[in-house]
Amino acid sequence: MEKSKKKKYVVEPERKVEVAEEADVVVIGGGPGGFPAAIAAARQGCKTLIVERYGLFGGLATTGLMGPIFGFAWGDPKKSILGGIPLEVIRGLQKIGGALDDKNIRWDSIRFDPELLKHVIDGMLLEAGVKILLHSLAVGIAKQGDRIDSVILENKSGRMAVRGKVFIDATGDGDLGYWAGCAYTKGRPADGRMQSMGTKFRIGGVEPMTDEEEKYYAGIVKKAMDEKKIPAYHAFFEEISENGVTLRKGEITPTVTRCPGDATNVYDLTRAELKIRKDTLEIVDFYRKNVKGYKNCYLIDTPVQMGIRETRQILGGYVLNGADVMEGRRFPDKIARGCWFMDIHCPLGLWSSKSNLCSQKCAIEPPCIMKQKYYDQLYPETCPPAGSYYDIPYRCIVPEGTGNLLVSGRPISADHGGMSSARVIGTCMAIGEAAGIAAYLASSENKTPKVVVAGDIQKILEKNGVPL
Repeated sequence: MEKSKKKKYVVEPERKVEVAEEADVVVIGGGPGGFPAAIAAARQGCKTLIVERYGLFGGLATTGLMGPIFGFAWGDPKKSILGGIPLEVIRGLQKIGGALDDKNIRWDSIRFDPELLKHVIDGMLLEAGVKILLHSLAVGIAKQGDRIDSVILENKSGRMAVRGKVFIDATGDGDLGYWAGCAYTKGRPADGRMQSMGTKFRIGGVEPMTDEEEKYYAGIVKKAMDEKKIPAYHAFFEEISENGVTLRKGEITPTVTRCPGDATNVYDLTRAELKIRKDTLEIVDFYRKNVKGYKNCYLIDTPVQMGIRETRQILGGYVLNGADVMEGRRFPDKIARGCWFMDIHCPLGLWSSKSNLCSQKCAIEPPCIMKQKYYDQLYPETCPPAGSYYDIPYRCIVPEGTGNLLVSGRPISADHGGMSSARVIGTCMAIGEAAGIAAYLASSENKTPKVVVAGDIQKILEKNGVPL
């Protein structure tokens, strides 16, 4: 038996870390779950700081070219469930040409320009009076008892600490909750495997095809998929769902790549970034050579970062689950609405032309959601009821195990199925706004988030135009 390599270590010298900033509310992460939280808290009068590891806000909606934004009751594009800050974002985009006007917009699938979204978010944060720290990576925490005293950052100025009364974990991976020792889950129950990573990318020079041509060329693409000649999990053409982050004719932003792995492992992340960039070029090249409408197409850009669909879920007082999504369940402590179906990408990264959701090659017990009978057709039982939605309880954003932390965005308390719906941009923004209001109530009244009354959050949200 081969001996395992002995780990080597270095000892870091002890040092003092300067407290560079102090605030009532500190938000770590500037994606869809983070920037609305900071805006909401600051508008209530809190001294608010937001920390982002990149030089821009928006998370996967900007750095990942991910979109469109879903904001409708399932199956009813005329029944919007967006309000408050998420709706303000759309209105801000419309004012500068970053989203279609009300005569042309589709509320069930809101297309937008990611470059202009950066400007909208910057403006909203600055107008609200939020203190901003960009290019700053959170690397740890300091605790006092069960409370987080400060978060440790690394940036070009060196190592610094930021102190707050209440912290909001909008890191996407539940980093603060993890460092604080909160309980969490990862992946599907059978084996802990998480949804595959993947990215969108942007192609230009696309020409429209007739319905007959699309059907014909889709057959060619699917055959190539089954023969492993193209590393894509479905055929894409110029439809609303595939040009969600562009408003320009002739451009398309497909979501067709997959790579399995654990996105909290730097080696898996590195492998995924390299693999999917390579796959992207192969996909574009195949389309250019084999699909009529793409003969003159070209790759415009790929995302700044890999798209992460699932990592840690920080456990709170309630775990949102797949049944909540499918049955459109309502809760008295609701703080946001979700509308998307259970959208699970194979944790093994596999696919087939017969089902772009499941390769049918994964034998685990109990069977994963993707293996169950309701995936035999087009999502007949993985969605909220027609014309409906589901509630996200406040308990899902209040983790067990620490006194002054809230969780926003993807890593809320949810299982594999529940998270697969709640992870989308519009829902994360709605959760973020609620988290910011909860943080305001906790910090201003010297309470822990756990004892904040959900009804008080609801009153402020409804006053701000959030439909509950």
